[in-house]
Amino acid sequence: MVKIISKPCTDRVTNSTPIFKMRLILKITIIYLLISLLVFMLGGVITFEVIKREVDFEQQRFLRERLTSAEKMIERRKLSRPFVRDKISIIPLDSGVQETKVHYSDTIVMHSTLQRLEPHIKLDVIKVINNRPYKISMYDLIIEEDDIADGVQESLLKMYLLLTFVVLILSGLTSLWILKPFNKALQRIKDFSLMRNQEYKYEHSSTSEFNKLNQFLEEMTRKMQKDYQAVKEFTENAAHEIQTPLTIASGKLEILLNTEKLSEEQSAMIISAQQSLKRLSKMNQSLLLLTKIDNKEFENVGQINISAELERQIFDFEELIELKSITLNKEIEGNVKVEMDAVLCGILITNLVKNAIRHNFEAGRIKILLNHKKLIISNTGEPLSIEPQLLFDRFKKGNQSQESLGLGLAIVKKICDVSGFEIGYKFKNDEHQIEVTF
Repeated sequence: MVKIISKPCTDRVTNSTPIFKMRLILKITIIYLLISLLVFMLGGVITFEVIKREVDFEQQRFLRERLTSAEKMIERRKLSRPFVRDKISIIPLDSGVQETKVHYSDTIVMHSTLQRLEPHIKLDVIKVINNRPYKISMYDLIIEEDDIADGVQESLLKMYLLLTFVVLILSGLTSLWILKPFNKALQRIKDFSLMRNQEYKYEHSSTSEFNKLNQFLEEMTRKMQKDYQAVKEFTENAAHEIQTPLTIASGKLEILLNTEKLSEEQSAMIISAQQSLKRLSKMNQSLLLLTKIDNKEFENVGQINISAELERQIFDFEELIELKSITLNKEIEGNVKVEMDAVLCGILITNLVKNAIRHNFEAGRIKILLNHKKLIISNTGEPLSIEPQLLFDRFKKGNQSQESLGLGLAIVKKICDVSGFEIGYKFKNDEHQIEVTF
């Protein structure tokens, strides 16, 4: 007698963490801004050096002009005593001292207004005026490097912020115009369906690269549609043509089996042939189903109440469960809905439940858990004879059951792939557990 134990399921699906994705134009803008930042940093160093050189040149030129004025003053006054004023010193020297070239140096001088020591540029030279040598020293306030650096840094920072603002605004606006053909092509690709045998025409663009892309997409979609129709016609025709002789052969074997005077050996051979034909017919139908799924022929996607479908399937399999005296423990949350094709939903649940029954022990156990997040079906049974990662491959069987074609779980895996589900297997507590995550 089958035992069915039901428990309410209260698990709820949790929101997955969103993955941040950047648009192409934003990536290009960020890369451009990073390159601009590097250029601004190098430009700041160059600007600093250029400004400092120009400031030094102008200060030296100013001192040379003052030197010329001092020479004229000495010549006019015929100085015989030291002359010291703010930022200038003229000292008469003994005869015989030779003239020297102008020499510039940095020094510290008391600022007359600020009353503190400030860096100054100093000019030293010995000039012979009216046949008498004079040592002339002049000073001028230096524009400090810190002041130059602060000015350069502030100006470049404001320019970079302005550039960033303008680039971000303009990149967003221009992308709507420049990338408009590309976005239209993406939308057409998204809407493309092999089921709709219609010609796709892409708009002409003033950008040559987009025109090449559109031309390639037109050729690709045209070839895909042609190949799809050819494959579809071949598989449908092949399946139909194979099924017809299989049915005829099975019918003739049935007639032959009912004839008189057959030995037990002959009857056994006919029954074996019938079973092989049935397996071949089932294999043909399964492979045809896999091909249809690959060709995306099941596109009637909608909200499917998987809770009701699972309860209905369990009810249909109750007799088979009872024949093997299997204990069924189920925790099915009500009104669980998923986005998928209704036909594929029925095939998915049928194959999973049938797999749990077929590969179970006599008087074994089956556990079914369903909530808004996942479906888990566990069953007792012999350990796998293959690697777990091969379980969902075609013609791979977890045990040596002759009833299995090795295609049931391959169909389940294919349905999960096209429906956006994840499927996994593990052997836990001496039970095979298949988990489908929505």
